[in-house]
Amino acid sequence: MDSNCMSCTCLHDLCLSKVPLFASLDHANLVTITTQMQHKSYRKGETIISEGSHPLGFTVIQHGSAKAYRITADGREQILYIFPTHDYFGARFLFTEDAVPYSVEALEETHVCILSKTQLMQLLAEHPPVALELIEAMAHRMRRLELVVQSMGGRNAEMRIASMLLEFMDTYGKQTDRGIEVTLPLSREGLANYVGMARETLSRKLSQLEEEGVIAFIDSRQMLVKDRGMLVDLSVLAAE
Repeated sequence: MDSNCMSCTCLHDLCLSKVPLFASLDHANLVTITTQMQHKSYRKGETIISEGSHPLGFTVIQHGSAKAYRITADGREQILYIFPTHDYFGARFLFTEDAVPYSVEALEETHVCILSKTQLMQLLAEHPPVALELIEAMAHRMRRLELVVQSMGGRNAEMRIASMLLEFMDTYGKQTDRGIEVTLPLSREGLANYVGMARETLSRKLSQLEEEGVIAFIDSRQMLVKDRGMLVDLSVLAAE
């Protein structure tokens, strides 16, 4: 479903207001930009961007979540990113003519707001602090990809899993009396694809972490992080 953000819930929620990248913009600027954005809705499992295509524009997840993935030469799915609510994608490809080297798929019912290349360039020119924030954000994403490559290049399964759990803890975790409660964005199969290992290996290693008291599963998609320090020690972050 497509619509203009002037006629959807975005004006009430202001697509960009909860995106840290745009924290320097005042309310009037946010309203102006929001009314220029295109709005699209996707069902769970629906493709937002196909590998080899060109992005629609700078895309903000207003509600829902999505995964960026590619299919490897041997037919396996490799998950590269998870985009939660208020995250964004597509900025890098607006500065080049490159096609997108991955597909993006909705993990649940997902609503996105899209700013065209022309609109984004105008925004960056008129608001230098936003441009600086975008450069910093892109640098962080490049660093994360470096860590992914590092973890895949000979790092053991425990390091990869610990790094993933720390990432999801920072994004989805909530502090409770029992520990940090995390709602995992992926199924066990998806988690295995995210860290590049067999599902059986992932399940075995997660069970081991649970037996050691590092984590505790509430159900298949919810867990408690009981010992963050141990995850840090196991992760690639400890090897930097």
